[in-house]
Amino acid sequence: MLIPILSLLSVCAALSVRSSESPSVTLDEGLVVGKRVNNTDRFLGIPYAQPPVGNLRFRQPQTVEPYKGVYNASQFGNLCPQDPEFTVAETSLPYVQSFEERFNAMFPTPNVNQSEDCLNLDVYTPAGTKSGMNLPVVVWFPFASFLFGGSSYINGNTIVERSLQNREQVILVSVNYRLNVFGFLPGQEAKNAEITNLGLRDQRQALRWVQQYISQFGGDPTKVTMWGVNSGSISAGFQMLNNGGDSEGLFSAAWMQSGFPLPLNTYSDLQGTYDALVNATSCQGSSDSLECLRQLPYDQLYQAMLDFPVQQRYERWQVVLDYDFIAQQPETLLRQGKVARVPFVIGCTEDEGTLGALNLTDITTENGTAAYLMQEALPGISMKDVEEIFALYPSDPAAGSPFGTGAMYAITPEYKRLSAIIGDLEYHSQRRFFLNNTAGHQGQDTWSYQSKEFKYPYVGAMDLTDLFNMYGPGDLTDRLISFATTGDPNNGTGIYWPQWSVSSPHQLNIQNDSSFTVEDDTFRTEGINLLMALNIQYPE
Repeated sequence: MLIPILSLLSVCAALSVRSSESPSVTLDEGLVVGKRVNNTDRFLGIPYAQPPVGNLRFRQPQTVEPYKGVYNASQFGNLCPQDPEFTVAETSLPYVQSFEERFNAMFPTPNVNQSEDCLNLDVYTPAGTKSGMNLPVVVWFPFASFLFGGSSYINGNTIVERSLQNREQVILVSVNYRLNVFGFLPGQEAKNAEITNLGLRDQRQALRWVQQYISQFGGDPTKVTMWGVNSGSISAGFQMLNNGGDSEGLFSAAWMQSGFPLPLNTYSDLQGTYDALVNATSCQGSSDSLECLRQLPYDQLYQAMLDFPVQQRYERWQVVLDYDFIAQQPETLLRQGKVARVPFVIGCTEDEGTLGALNLTDITTENGTAAYLMQEALPGISMKDVEEIFALYPSDPAAGSPFGTGAMYAITPEYKRLSAIIGDLEYHSQRRFFLNNTAGHQGQDTWSYQSKEFKYPYVGAMDLTDLFNMYGPGDLTDRLISFATTGDPNNGTGIYWPQWSVSSPHQLNIQNDSSFTVEDDTFRTEGINLLMALNIQYPE
């Protein structure tokens, strides 16, 4: 039977529209159908491992079954179970209201379901990208604090669209991984079952998935840059330290912001967390408590996690030294050179410690600060150690953070001192230690920056403010895209960003007026060195 030419043209037109609106990629024997938004093709909620439910709860991630049939990838997949007491930016403190308004407008809380079945990722590609185009890949590890957050908190279109404008096209992959009790169960039982640091193991599995499948989306599996902020950056650092520093070809570079592998508690140090969890459930008294936890109804396990006081949750569900995924303390691995030798960019904001200090405004005296340092920040240090810290971090507001603001913003007599100490202890000292033990080794290319941009009253250029540039998008976005594409954050425009080296620690500074300068990374050297040495000896 002859089909009228008009009918053929109508069918072809319909197929063309459908193809344009619903991009698709073949994975194994399956068809993954995404959605085109502006100039970006989005493939959302793709499983990269088997659902960690039922008997796979509290087990290492299992390779995803071969894809079959048609998979609708037009909507975000499930978020991993979240802690409702925390959101990305919500403190109810008046000092950060302006920051929060801007942050939440840029990163709105997604209307996405939570479920244990959450090991999925999102792939953003320039519209029409096909297999064989071999575009560089950026893998985003979401923040925050291993307690909440996920891939759907960010709009990957921002990065991809900017890369199109820059004519340096990249693909962005955003990964969900297990959080809280589901991803960071400590204790001897977890160690025996080899299930410590499951969230980090999930990330490793996602990187393996990228190696296996990203070429189908038009990506180059040999050019993969890990990118993260806070816990996402910490995660990238631990991926670099895993496996004796052997990347297994899973990544070729890293861009790390405001988060670095800190000295860790061991899995046994947090045995009390495991025991308290078991005792808060019907598993109390069980002969095999871990297997019992696997079989618990989800609601009971989730509630038991929330039974811990809010102020303790940060320290309960964290990365631990397990002598397995993390073989030794991070500083030991770095000193031994057991770190992936890949190019990386590492950065901080100027006033990293102000948000942490806002939670300590009840401390108004020097004695109170001393008690905080000895009991919480550096538990076990002596009064002599405290006196050395005080000599290098005086109570004079002009010397404190937010830096460069004179006597202004002294919310309490100790606020600016505490801000300076916390920022240097948890961020700047860790960044500089990481650099000192990697830069220039075996030809490793390294760059460092400090953001003084978006300096707010009372909190200054606080933690996460550099994301306003990255997801603006702004000049740092351009540097990231260039770095992912060429292995060098210099894109031929603007000021030249020299590499950081031990002998010439040059650092790019982003000023509050968004201009760039290059300065020596030597600020507060004596204090930063002291805090790092004490932190290694007395981990929090």
